[in-house]
Amino acid sequence: MRRLLLTLSLLLVCLGALAQAPQSAATPKPAGKVELVEGDVTVFDKAKKARRVAVGEVVHEGEGIVTGRDGELHLDMEDGGFIAVRPNTRMSIAAYRAEGDDHDKSVFSLLEGTFRSVTGWIGKFNPRGYQVRTPTATIGVRGTDHEPLVIPQNSREGEPGSYDKVNVGATSLQTRHGSVEVRPNQAGFAPLRGQPRPRVLAQVPAFFKATRHEAAIAARHEAVRKAIEQRRDERRKLLQDKKIQLDKQKAERQKAIQERRRDQDAQRRQQHEERRKEWQEKRQKRLQERDRQGGAEERSRRIEERRAPRSQERERPQRNPEREHGPRGGGRGRD
Repeated sequence: MRRLLLTLSLLLVCLGALAQAPQSAATPKPAGKVELVEGDVTVFDKAKKARRVAVGEVVHEGEGIVTGRDGELHLDMEDGGFIAVRPNTRMSIAAYRAEGDDHDKSVFSLLEGTFRSVTGWIGKFNPRGYQVRTPTATIGVRGTDHEPLVIPQNSREGEPGSYDKVNVGATSLQTRHGSVEVRPNQAGFAPLRGQPRPRVLAQVPAFFKATRHEAAIAARHEAVRKAIEQRRDERRKLLQDKKIQLDKQKAERQKAIQERRRDQDAQRRQQHEERRKEWQEKRQKRLQERDRQGGAEERSRRIEERRAPRSQERERPQRNPEREHGPRGGGRGRD
């Protein structure tokens, strides 16, 4: 019984550790897989620890991306979308969730530089969940291919502020002073200084420069459009299967806990019964001992009672006939 309980306890400890591992380790959610990396590219995790990435590796939610003058990074996003981070860019994946339902979200923070984004199923089915946040504006989409760009203060590139160029679809460029819709082959602008309303520029600025991979990037839009529904369905099925597996593991853990409790209850009942029997045996022994002692005392008492008359007879004084009956002769006095 003890070996069985020990085995069950070890099993429950292992299952509990497996169940709690995702929570305790706080594993970050994957956001995109590296398809291409060239030049100076550094990825920073939430603890600001830097690392170099290679093709096939994953960039996670909460991580930052910094590219140098010759750096470029392409990511195949979890929702089927695509992002190409251009040179001289500082950005981060602020929030990301791609599970195929209405709670999916894709939020990027762009501090400096530019990237090109071909949105996946989040931009198509849940556009409110997709945002690009810059120092001066928030960019929303309606299933699109666009290029947000931020020029910092004191830059020679152009007027400081937030820009967004649209290739396919449409975006909204919004600040606290208003918003503007940007359509294909247009660029919107929200300046860093002053409080003007965002506006659509008369022409796309020249600093929106194509890289040597631009043709391949442009072709991704059609590929993404064709594949995102299938990828979304696959993700839903994968997560559903995972949920079923987790529910199964949970049921197994609960069953093991119930079995352990039953075994513990049985052990407690057995221990109680053993203690009760032990107490009864001790009580019986005490009663028997008392009976033996009582019998010995009774025998001693009886022996003493038998001895007592003899002792009394030995101690009783002898009779004097003369004292009891007087002088013979009937009591007559002498003449």
